[in-house]
Amino acid sequence: MSASPPLKKRSEPRQGRSEKTYDLILATAAELLEEVGFERLSTNMICKRAGLTPPALYRYFPNKYAVLKELGEQLMRTQNELFEGMEPRSFSKDDIEHTILDVLVATVAVTRAQTAGAWIMRSLHASPVLAEVRINSHRQAAQFLTSLIRARNETLDQDQVYAKSRLGVELGYAAIEMVFDETELDEAELLAEAANMLARTVVRILQEA
Repeated sequence: MSASPPLKKRSEPRQGRSEKTYDLILATAAELLEEVGFERLSTNMICKRAGLTPPALYRYFPNKYAVLKELGEQLMRTQNELFEGMEPRSFSKDDIEHTILDVLVATVAVTRAQTAGAWIMRSLHASPVLAEVRINSHRQAAQFLTSLIRARNETLDQDQVYAKSRLGVELGYAAIEMVFDETELDEAELLAEAANMLARTVVRILQEA
């Protein structure tokens, strides 16, 4: 069995010029990812488009997977920040559904606003070595939801709430991915239906104590 490619960055940019090079690598990689897709993307292609020598890229990233990992982590952080303002006005089904819908719509918006956002998400599925980026992000979102729900009802079993929150995050994210992969479907209806399903789950969890 072949070893997984290294994903750890070799160094962090420490001054203005190196920060510009670092940002250029990421911006160019995202631009090319949108143009040629995950499989065809290469470090040589990034260097040629960015006007950099391979050593300039390898100073920070050992391979294309490390570049994609950084892009993935940036996107996941941006998406997860949306959960910070997720507190519904009340825990009625309507308010929960409205809040979840707002988060789903905002997640689609920030993903669409990031160059190659949809392709970055696909890359996190396409390569097993990048899957942990997506999984860790979804775990963090589930932990936040667990805390939010248990703050409302502390008698709920934390492990059970986490398991259901984790499933809810996965289902919500599947709906977000469908927006980009199934463009013939009505985006508003798709997200509204997902919000409705997830809100019913949250209400059921709260009623289980």
